[in-house]
Amino acid sequence: MKFRAILSLILFTGIISFGFYSCKKDRTCKVLVIVQDSLEAPIVGADVRLWCDDTENPLCIIDCVKTTLTDGTAHFQFANPGILKVYVDGDPEGYVELKASEEVEKVIVRP
Repeated sequence: MKFRAILSLILFTGIISFGFYSCKKDRTCKVLVIVQDSLEAPIVGADVRLWCDDTENPLCIIDCVKTTLTDGTAHFQFANPGILKVYVDGDPEGYVELKASEEVEKVIVRP
């Protein structure tokens, strides 16, 4: 009888623990920027900058620069959703919207 009560308690604790941890989702916002030329060939070594303007949003402190890899890609990860400006080699290329639990892809074609 005592063994059965201990076994029930262990089983109940396991089910409750599984319930708490299985519902936790990764909320990371991922951005993939692909830089290509007009023939869709990857541009290697381009500096991709994602940032937000302090005058528009004084609470935003994001300013990340990464260099494109051999396949023309630059990968970014952020904790919170938002809208960031995109620059490639110092030239403005529009915006990217960060979405929770998703990877957003932005293709930039350079002359």
